[in-house]
Amino acid sequence: MLFSWERMMDILIHHSMNSSFMETFNRAARNEKVTVCSLDDYISGCLGRWLDSPEFDISLKSSAKSEKTRLDANEEFKKNRLDLCCKLYTKAAQFAPHQSLELALSFSNRSVVYMKLKKFEDCVKDINATLKLLENTNSSEKGVDKNQLTVKLMKRKIDCLIALKQFVEAQNCWESLLKISKDDFKITLEDEFIKKCNILSDHKNNDSIKVDTIEDIDEINQPTMLTEDIIKNSLEKSNITLPFQSSKLKLCYTEDKGRHLVASEKINYGELLIFENPFAFVLLPDYYDSFCYNCCVPLQYYSIPCNYCCTILFCGEKCRQESWDSYHRWECKQGTSIFKRIGIAHLALRLTFETLHSNRKNDKIYNLVTHIEDFKSQALFQFSLTATLLLLFLQKKTDFFQTHPELVPDLVGNELLQHMTRLVCNGNAISTHMLSDYDSESIISIIDESQPRIGTAIFPTSSLLNHSCDPNIFSSNILKYVVIKASRDIEKGEEVTNCYGPNFRRMKLVERQAILKSQYHFDCKCCICIDPRKDKFFQIVEGLVCPLCNTEIEATLSDLDISDSVNCNLCPTERFRSIDIKRRLIKAEKTYNKGMKQLEENNILKAVDIISESLRLYSLIVNKKNSNIAKCEDSLAKCFAIIGDFENCYLHLNRRFKTIEECYGKNSLEVAYELEKISDIMVNNMDIRQNWRLIQKALVFVRRSKEIFHANLSAWDIPYSESAVANVRCKENLLLQFMEGIPQDQRINYKN
Repeated sequence: MLFSWERMMDILIHHSMNSSFMETFNRAARNEKVTVCSLDDYISGCLGRWLDSPEFDISLKSSAKSEKTRLDANEEFKKNRLDLCCKLYTKAAQFAPHQSLELALSFSNRSVVYMKLKKFEDCVKDINATLKLLENTNSSEKGVDKNQLTVKLMKRKIDCLIALKQFVEAQNCWESLLKISKDDFKITLEDEFIKKCNILSDHKNNDSIKVDTIEDIDEINQPTMLTEDIIKNSLEKSNITLPFQSSKLKLCYTEDKGRHLVASEKINYGELLIFENPFAFVLLPDYYDSFCYNCCVPLQYYSIPCNYCCTILFCGEKCRQESWDSYHRWECKQGTSIFKRIGIAHLALRLTFETLHSNRKNDKIYNLVTHIEDFKSQALFQFSLTATLLLLFLQKKTDFFQTHPELVPDLVGNELLQHMTRLVCNGNAISTHMLSDYDSESIISIIDESQPRIGTAIFPTSSLLNHSCDPNIFSSNILKYVVIKASRDIEKGEEVTNCYGPNFRRMKLVERQAILKSQYHFDCKCCICIDPRKDKFFQIVEGLVCPLCNTEIEATLSDLDISDSVNCNLCPTERFRSIDIKRRLIKAEKTYNKGMKQLEENNILKAVDIISESLRLYSLIVNKKNSNIAKCEDSLAKCFAIIGDFENCYLHLNRRFKTIEECYGKNSLEVAYELEKISDIMVNNMDIRQNWRLIQKALVFVRRSKEIFHANLSAWDIPYSESAVANVRCKENLLLQFMEGIPQDQRINYKN
């Protein structure tokens, strides 16, 4: 059985500590650490055997796996489970060897699913790919009649082109099909199909003709998906050269802060400060099946696999080729399985490819701090072992050194180590907005949202921003690009700051300081850390109430762990034992969990009763802004949404909103998402057409969420990939129509 990479490092560390090797390693110069490790027979032998493990062959192509997966997809197709079916055909294509009949059959079958889903452009792409593959395959293989399959595909393609109103191309395809069926295959075409296509023949150069098309075309037209080409075209139109940095940002240097950015004049809330493409990035393994490996476009339906490994997907041929030419040719096959085990080291490898053989200027990368001198010996040894593993991978599993004869292993190994330590302090997340896995048509999908980290990147310009536990910028991503905007007004001379993770709204002072010291090697002296009066956030969101009079007291949940008792200023004669309050908290939590179990089992009314009891129990112990209160309100909103009681759903979401605003700030995306949830409930599920007050309130919610989204995420005219935003303008227009429909004498004054 294959050891985990962590276990392998433990073995090598144990060996090195019990031999003289660790002394040799400690004496070696920094640029020789990896060389010393690679020359040790025990270390190189262990690493070589680990790399040769057959478990990594799981990422190799397999005709047998492809066929089995395709047959499984066929069964799902019979049950009309089209989304699952589409994913299985895609997986079958991933397993299929390059230029194989199995690959052709996977694409051919997937095109049928696209046809049923009315995704005609994707259907045509798969048909074209299949026809090209069939030209190079043996017609007798697997008992497939290539001639019949070709005719089926071309008929399907004609139907798609007609549906897309691409009549000239449909006519050309029809002429090709006629020639094939008459001259070669002797296959009879249906009279109805011939009649439809003959209309094309009569109007070859007239795209305005009326041909029977697949119904509901207008209803299934989807907005154009954001692509990297759209971003590049927008930048070119605006005459923007990347990386973009606002003229209001001034680069400064001091001994204690190093290089940092300062506002050279006042910056207003929502101003764009930085827009940057990554110098290098990697997609995280959990998202290989759902985002393009090269550009991070979401892959909801159409995608194509790598030609030589079964792990990753691309949005199209352009990205597949760019990836192969730039880096993937040295990551492919077993590499995609190996890199799942080694975390951020994969990005160090990608960064090494860029700095060693690209024509890009590398000064911005090499100027980023590594803090390598601050690493303890064992930590540096672990990094060196990982760099040695990657070096050995390049030597044993790729032709990297054959295609780069000017590079020597010692140089590459040191580059890997330097980048690995550099990324500890300078790596950035690539995040995206995603709905939950609930049915997209369900109201629950409106209520469950997340912003997962889908990738890790290095952005040299953005890395110039120092940390603050209360930052004045908001960082987001449009595909793999980073967008940095002012999250509040920034005065002239004020430093522009980012947050490296420890935020005062999510973490207490002691925790923040410990994490920043451990990972980034500094003591934070931001305004929120040096002034204890400002660090009162958790007194607000973790505050307790008096068990007797139910008024807020100064003690918080954390105080229950450090003090035996707490007291209330209004009940001076009473002190309340911490252990008693903890017991009541445990009872409230157990009640909540019971309610959630009922919700999971779809016993909604029972869930409402039990979660409501939990909310009551929590309200006797903690203040109204406590996260436990918010989670109860949110869960009750879900319950009422499921049973169609949208009045109560709205009521509980509205109560929760006050906590979200307090916790995350009035201009935060969390607030925008919450406003979107509430307005969705109001517009789509509540009878507000004749209710002037509710229409105005919903309009306030919609416009405020739109302003927050735009202020935080927008850049020039690039459409930012935020699923909640696509619905905002539609809701705003709908609400304005509702308002116009109410007679003037029925309107009442309402102010939010």
